[in-house]
Amino acid sequence: MKPDISVMTLDIIEAIKSQESVLLNKRPSNSQIKLLPKGFYGDFDGFRAYNFKGKEVNVSFNEISSWSGISKR
Repeated sequence: MKPDISVMTLDIIEAIKSQESVLLNKRPSNSQIKLLPKGFYGDFDGFRAYNFKGKEVNVSFNEISSWSGISKR
């Protein structure tokens, strides 16, 4: 089942406000990654985030295979 974009959007907004990271699985490798969201790009096509090496990445909502939401510390 494809993740719900409205749930992801609300989680990302909350993560930005609280400076927390999100967990997701990204295609094609389906490996779990942890990112610190910074904002959206396009017309909510995806979001900008930093990985834990400090590199800024763009994540398209279409690339997400599963969504775990805000990471619990």
